[in-house]
Amino acid sequence: MKKRFAITAGVILALVMITGVIWAQKNSGNEDNAQNEMNSLPENITMPVNTAESGNTVDASAIKVDINGEPVSFTDIQPYIDGSAVMLPVNVIARALGANVSGDGVNTDMTLLRGNNVYLLKEGSSTVYVNGEVCELSAAAAEKNGSVYVPADFVRDVFGMQTFYDNETSKLSIKMETLPVYFAGGFQIKYLDNGCKLVTDGENFRLLLAPQGKTAPEGYLADKKISIPLKNVVACSATYVGELAELNLLDSLRGVTASEQYWYIPEVKNAMNCGTIKYLGGDKMEAPDYELIKALNPDMVFAYTGAYGQQYIMRKLDEIGVHYAINNEYMEPDFLGRMEWIKFTAAFYNKELEAEKMFNDAVKRINDVTAKVAGLEKPEVAWGLSWGGKVYVENPDSYVGKWITMCGGDYVFKNMGKGYDTQVSMEDFYADAKNADVLIFSSTTNYMRNPSIEEIIQENPLFANIKAVQNGNVWAYAPDWWQVAHAPIFS
Repeated sequence: MKKRFAITAGVILALVMITGVIWAQKNSGNEDNAQNEMNSLPENITMPVNTAESGNTVDASAIKVDINGEPVSFTDIQPYIDGSAVMLPVNVIARALGANVSGDGVNTDMTLLRGNNVYLLKEGSSTVYVNGEVCELSAAAAEKNGSVYVPADFVRDVFGMQTFYDNETSKLSIKMETLPVYFAGGFQIKYLDNGCKLVTDGENFRLLLAPQGKTAPEGYLADKKISIPLKNVVACSATYVGELAELNLLDSLRGVTASEQYWYIPEVKNAMNCGTIKYLGGDKMEAPDYELIKALNPDMVFAYTGAYGQQYIMRKLDEIGVHYAINNEYMEPDFLGRMEWIKFTAAFYNKELEAEKMFNDAVKRINDVTAKVAGLEKPEVAWGLSWGGKVYVENPDSYVGKWITMCGGDYVFKNMGKGYDTQVSMEDFYADAKNADVLIFSSTTNYMRNPSIEEIIQENPLFANIKAVQNGNVWAYAPDWWQVAHAPIFS
């Protein structure tokens, strides 16, 4: 039973990461509570294929494919012509479009995943089931030289993107009108001509992004015009820096609002020590040094709004003529929506399809992990932070309540009202949490004077009577929780 609860706690803590590409755990001395098994399990999106090669095939190694003008690399696995159909290797084209792919489709079924979309192609059949709906392709999936191929209309009819084939140039063009957004509700990315994009940020500002040296199309209303890719940025939240790190874009970071002692990304600490990343102020929530920001002359400042937002920073940036974009990932009520904002950041660097792939890989890992606890007895899970005689919890419709429920926990505050943070008395907290099997203390350990169960009890003696506390099954966030998508992530 203890192992089962430890696994569930590990699952719960893992799912809240911003990008969630790889998860591992760090324990704080209690080895019994440090069991977190996250091995892969098969997903239920399968693509059996016709392994008999079609007749009348024509090799066409010169066939080129691009996505919104950017070429797709096929290496030694090339498209070919079969009658009137352009046949594409599923493995290559699906990954290029950001899908998660597993299985080779020859010896095992091929599995595809795109957000909350599922696809099923029957062996030897041109019928594709898209989220349960029937879609007919022009040809069945086929195997050629060890790879699985589908006709180009698979991209159009299954992935919902336009395709154009030019016989004279032997080029297939795939046009994405918008970047898929499955769970987030705070941003949009629309593709325009000439490699440009119209990005709507967390405050509904319309940002027209144009590649350097190219002219943005006329006729689009925009609040700001930005040259991309960005080369010089300021991040007003640690979570944005975590996104840049995952996308391998830290070389563009020039300023942050947390001093060196609060960073757990080695590249950031080293760059601050060398002076290539500047601390702008903000450790105590004070205003940053605007003169220093102006001196850095950033292409973009990433900030956030909301009830406790940085509107005061936005007003000052307007005064000094510095561009900003609003990343409100923290306001998403779904943990998958929070993760999905990595696509927003990536769009400013022309790496959003790479971010799409990262995101779908993370969703696949989440599905695998949650499958491990499906059907098990549900441990009761309490989540809260004690401060100044009050306890702060999350309502069941928040991202916390959702990921506890999704990964097999029974959230003890599931009957509380809707909204964001919920403040309750210690007595009310205890009434619901006293029989909890797992307690997640919502603080990173670096903000605790003495990260221990003893400190939690000292803050509020009633905690001592909670079942999870008595059994030592208490968890807190590791210091790098909001920055790092890889291990270690919790204590």
